Amino acid sequence: MASTMLALRDQRAVVKYLSLKKTDPTEIHKQLSAVCGEGTASYKVIRDWMQDFHEGREDLMDQCARCVGIQSPTNGTLAPTDPSIVVRLEELINCDRRISLETAAEMVGVTQHTAQTIITNVLGLKRVCKRWVPRLLTPEQRQGRIATCHELADRYEAEGDDFLNRIITGDETFVTYYLPERRSSNTYKPGIIERKMIQHKFRVLYAIFYDVQGLLLAHPVPEQTQMTAEYYSYLLRDLLLPAIKRKRKNSSGKEREILLLHDNTAMHNAKVTQLALTDLNIETLPHPPDSPDLLPAEFWLYPHLRDQIQGSSFKDRSSTWSALSHHCNSITENEMANSIRNLPDRWNRVIDFSGGLHVL
Repeated sequence: MASTMLALRDQRAVVKYLSLKKTDPTEIHKQLSAVCGEGTASYKVIRDWMQDFHEGREDLMDQCARCVGIQSPTNGTLAPTDPSIVVRLEELINCDRRISLETAAEMVGVTQHTAQTIITNVLGLKRVCKRWVPRLLTPEQRQGRIATCHELADRYEAEGDDFLNRIITGDETFVTYYLPERRSSNTYKPGIIERKMIQHKFRVLYAIFYDVQGLLLAHPVPEQTQMTAEYYSYLLRDLLLPAIKRKRKNSSGKEREILLLHDNTAMHNAKVTQLALTDLNIETLPHPPDSPDLLPAEFWLYPHLRDQIQGSSFKDRSSTWSALSHHCNSITENEMANSIRNLPDRWNRVIDFSGGLHVL
């Protein structure tokens, strides 16, 4: 079943209802996670909401004004921030978990300090592998990470390197670029036409898949196209699978069995996607929620690509994608293979550290 996106206010209303029924916060978070997936409020935020209800603060606007503020440079007090900013930041992060703090603050129209305060103190998020995830994992989330890593580590021990060699991993992400435009200012001085530079922001959505032998598919999603479960199924069926058949075969000439490692977003878990994977005979490896440290595209590939192109200038969408494609093709086979071959070490570290998030 596909996950449903509930806004902050809606989730708070659900928490209020369940808290009146004396439901444990751990159980509340578990039920919300089953519906909202990665868009679920963190366990700490849910506990804070329940404390608010207990103390008589039952309105979301009051809670946001209480928790979020800008420290005054004169007296150190906190000035309330418009709660609509909280909702807007939540929407931006839910749409793109890799959005930078600078970009989010600019799009909402607040300082980076204010955006950071809202994201960490109200939304309960922190940055891991350049992706926003819950700051505190619940006991159930930790146990889920441990169970998944045990399953994968046991399978690797039983099947050896052949298990890693069959893994194909990938994901989708955005790259933002700006186009400047000169416009006349509203002020007028005799004999002088003042112009100021305005930057228009655009984003390119792209998907990349690879294995231990190198790059399989680098695909820019067409402009004005939404990345839905239907489009993702098309990408798997009509783009990725033909690339695998063309580039990867066993020594006997037979097609190998495919193990797909991607995250568990609503789009990937949707019924349409699951039916497509079954029809294509592609096995999906388990991946715990909010675990970018266990997905090679998250902890290595996309941070590496962003470091390569950060600060570069592009004149249009085409030149942006050309630069991305160039850097994808310049990554060596060994670099891609190492990101996958390091997975067993990451699985074991999660087990050793009781399911906690670790950036290696």
